[in-house]
Amino acid sequence: CPSLTYKQRIIGFLACSLVGFVISWILTFIFVFSAFDVKVYAIIFSVCQILNIAGSCFLSTPSGQLKAMKKKHRIIPSVAYIVMIILTIVLAVATGIKALVLLCVIILTFCYYWYTISFIPYGTKILKKLCGACLDIE
Repeated sequence: CPSLTYKQRIIGFLACSLVGFVISWILTFIFVFSAFDVKVYAIIFSVCQILNIAGSCFLSTPSGQLKAMKKKHRIIPSVAYIVMIILTIVLAVATGIKALVLLCVIILTFCYYWYTISFIPYGTKILKKLCGACLDIE
């Protein structure tokens, strides 16, 4: 996206991210409270997550995004996020168990936020300290 202006990059990022976020959570609400097909839900939810990644490509480039994902402090959140996208689809198609897919979606959501926080300077360090403080019960 080197030929896009800064404004176009921000609009592309926000459009992809908002569409992915809104569709995935409206779909989740429908899925939880109706007899919506597990396989269809998992596939659409996962596509929305991929749309979120595509949105961040507007801020850099696809190759820049891949380079950023491979950085030392970001590799584990990146891999966890991608693995959970794949696992959500595979488990939905293989088992069709609604509760299992919802568990995957919850874990996938945590992976998404962990992945996103890894792009904030010192974000993962702050998150680790915050989690450590919350779990340090005496």
